[in-house]
Amino acid sequence: MTILIVSSNRHEVDDLKGCIEQQGCACRVAATMDSASKLMDRSDIGLVLLSSNGHTAHTVRFLEHWQSLLKQPPVIVMSHKPSLEDAIELMKAGAQDYWVKPLVPERLIKTIALLADRPDRTEQSCHLRHSDIITSNPVMLQLKEIAKRVAASNAAVFIQGESGTGKELFAKYLHTHSERSSKPFIPLNCAALPESLIESELFGHEKGAFTGATRAKPGKFELAHTGTLFLDEVTEIPIHLQPKLLRVLQENELDRVGGKYPVPIDVRVVASTNRTIDEALAQGHFRKDLYYRLNVIPLKLPPLRERLEDLPLLCQHFVAKYNQIHKRCIAQIQPAAMAALAEHSWPGNVRELENIIQRAMLLSRDHVISREDLIFDQSQPHQAPALGLDVMPIDDMERLLIEKALANCRGNRTRAAEILGISVRTLRNKLSLYAGQGASRDA
Repeated sequence: MTILIVSSNRHEVDDLKGCIEQQGCACRVAATMDSASKLMDRSDIGLVLLSSNGHTAHTVRFLEHWQSLLKQPPVIVMSHKPSLEDAIELMKAGAQDYWVKPLVPERLIKTIALLADRPDRTEQSCHLRHSDIITSNPVMLQLKEIAKRVAASNAAVFIQGESGTGKELFAKYLHTHSERSSKPFIPLNCAALPESLIESELFGHEKGAFTGATRAKPGKFELAHTGTLFLDEVTEIPIHLQPKLLRVLQENELDRVGGKYPVPIDVRVVASTNRTIDEALAQGHFRKDLYYRLNVIPLKLPPLRERLEDLPLLCQHFVAKYNQIHKRCIAQIQPAAMAALAEHSWPGNVRELENIIQRAMLLSRDHVISREDLIFDQSQPHQAPALGLDVMPIDDMERLLIEKALANCRGNRTRAAEILGISVRTLRNKLSLYAGQGASRDA
């Protein structure tokens, strides 16, 4: 697939080209919309990134020409002068989306994978759009890096964290970065199965093994052969079945229920729990030998209330996701709504945030999310955690985080970019934007 970049800004073009080419896509560049129009009928163009910067009328004419073509690749309009009115007009004219510059590389990568309907070459898996970890939190970034480093091994990984913190997301991330990425990823929620079915679901059964077993059935271990098995809430497996699970992990073979011969398997196991593991061990609900077998690589995920700097990123991600799913064009979260989100205690973590944003988008009568669109679970406590920074619009919060990171790193842009989880080039572009905004205010 070829992506057409329409921009006269050399630095912007270089940034976009670098990100696009890393995904295995080709690039064509047009400095103006007029020159881009001459390239639009090329059959290999699958996506257009169009820099508008306030030239709305000209952009609308470009989109009208685009709509007259037999082949209509999606057009994403980019602007560093965002306007709700412009966003509405351009979306009505046929734009696929409206992005505020500078762009976040991860958003472009996901969009390429989604719109092109193909695997993301950087992540080496067609599951990228379901397994990307969006964060700027230092603890999460460190965990993400550890996961990426150990992904190539077959070592068991044990993930702890409250419900909704992203344990399955990390399991998928490990899978997509491993050599098993093209093989099955099989999740099993051990807490969701009746005790009488867990053994059969894990290890399979032979025909006639029990009443109702009218045919042989492979279990999750066999289905995950050569791939990854994710045992979610593994501490809920009954204690009498845990020795059998331990043997499978040690011997790389299993016995089906009612089977006569062992079945060899090759599976990478990732396990998780939202329980306090020390309590489960002390109370005898979980075997220590099994825990030590699973806990080769431990990952402990922080709750959302301890990574509130990720709120803006996560909100932007969910808005973009559900704009596409529900055919909406929400362009902004109002400051009062963002303040309410920042004050919430998030007992349900990121899963709760996703549900609230999706619900707010469906309830919104305009192209913004207001405080009135947010409906929190009233059965949960609603209290203000310590933010360490004042409530503010997303762009201002992002700017403050960048300034704080630079201050903590004593102006070292490379280190600040690492902490923020962005490239040095992206950081430089943001600082240039802030400098321009400062000059405009001074004028």
